[in-house]
This record gives sequence, C-alpha cells and structure tokens, in this order.
Amino acid sequence: MALTLNAVTIDPADHVNGVFRYDGSGTSWTQIRGPVASNGPFGGGWGTLVEGMGDETGTAFGYSGTPFDWFSVGEVGATYAVSDDTVYKTPRDGSRILQFDGFDGDTPLWNKVGDSGFLAVGGFSVVAQMPDFQGDTFLYSGNPNDWERIGPKGGAYAIADTVYRTDPLGNTVFRYTGSGIAWDNLGAPPRGVLQIFAGGFGLFATAADFSGVYQFQDAAGNWQRIGDHSASCAVTDDTVFRVARDMSVFQYDGFDDSWTPIGRPDRVLRLFVASD
Repeated sequence: MALTLNAVTIDPADHVNGVFRYDGSGTSWTQIRGPVASNGPFGGGWGTLVEGMGDETGTAFGYSGTPFDWFSVGEVGATYAVSDDTVYKTPRDGSRILQFDGFDGDTPLWNKVGDSGFLAVGGFSVVAQMPDFQGDTFLYSGNPNDWERIGPKGGAYAIADTVYRTDPLGNTVFRYTGSGIAWDNLGAPPRGVLQIFAGGFGLFATAADFSGVYQFQDAAGNWQRIGDHSASCAVTDDTVFRVARDMSVFQYDGFDDSWTPIGRPDRVLRLFVASD
C-alpha cells in the first residue's frame, strides 16, 4: 500500500485554503480540494478525510482519487482516526466510537464499535484514550466493542509496525511490545518531544526545545538529529518530509542532515500521508 504526501495550505490570514498532493518528483503539486475545516484533514491507508466548509459545514468527506471529487461520509465527528481500511470517529458528545462500514445506497453506515473515548491515531488498527480509565491507551481488536488496554495515557501517538506513544509530558518515547501493557523505553531527544511520526522509513520526533527533527536509531536513547525543527513531518515507506520555517517542504535524502526542497504549493501548514 503506497502512501502519498499531502499538504494542507493556508492563506495570508492563516485560514486553510486548500489541500494538495505531491506529484512524486521535483516541485510539482496538484490541488485536490479548496478550503476545509482546520480540524483535519486526516489521512491513512483508507484515504483522505476532510470536514467541509461553507455550505458543506457539518459534513465529512472522503476523497475519490480525482481532484475536487469528494463523497459525503455523513456528519462530522469530534475525533477521528484513519486506519488502513476504514475510518473511525466519535460523535460530538464523545459517547461512543463509530466505524465507517460503507454505504446502504447513498446512506453512509456508521456502526458502534466502542464506548466513549478519544481517538488518537490509526494504522493497522486504531488507538483510543478511554476517559473512564483516566485516559489510558486502548487498542482496537477489530471486533466490535473489543478493546484491549495496552498502557497508560500518552501525550502523543504514532502507528507504524507497532504503536508508539510519549508520556504525557513528552519526556520519553515508548514502543509497544505487542503484549499486555509492556512497552520499551526508547528515550527521547534532548529535553523531550513535541510530536512523533512513524512509517515504513522509521520513527521520528520533533524536539521540545525546537532544536530539530530527530530519528530513532534502534537503540534506547539513541536519537540522531537529521534536520532543523519543523511544525509538521510525514513519513512514507522510503523517506520523511518536513515543513521548513518559510512553509516550504523538504524531503530527507537519507543521510546526515541533507534535505532536498520539493516546493511549496502555498504556505504549508501541515503534512500528512494517505493512499490514492
């Protein structure tokens, strides 16, 4: 499953004015959507999800694969997670977790798969924080209403080959072992972490002291600085991208702190990856 880089752009007044897809080489980008709500977009193996604006406010949309061609998936939610094969959301009151199960004719089908929670991240499965358990971390089994507690509350999350989380203060990054509530302590860049990003190319973090983007080097506490600080990163199977201070985008060359500029469709606020 190939994931493509996408960019959320903003106008001079800092309002989201478009969603663009990177064409894969050089500095060429294709616009696929105009203004959307600042809550999102969200991407993953299933595709891209956005919340509408203007006359479409209150409706969530999925991307068809053709620029500016989007289909309604029903009412917007409070939190979302896009997994490899579907989308999850919580309603505005946070009373339950819903899974998108396609359509009955033109009617989007959302079925309850969990009690109240806050969706954190998606990938091969979906992770949620459950308020009834002080925000502890739960992993969805794939069977309706079957969630496994896998650890305490995290501050930030990412999913790739497994689940990653930080402690609530961002002092340490943990990697789920896949068993019970056992996690490996991976340490962190100096003075902690703001965000973590994961994908086939590896695990990355932005440092809490804004000192740069760091890559985990497969040994606890071994994080290598690979570039300047970024407000947003995105990881594919073969590289990582970051937003520079001037809101342009750079692609990592895979060694030291060498990056290649790949342009700026507009002022880029955030990056995410999604399938076509």
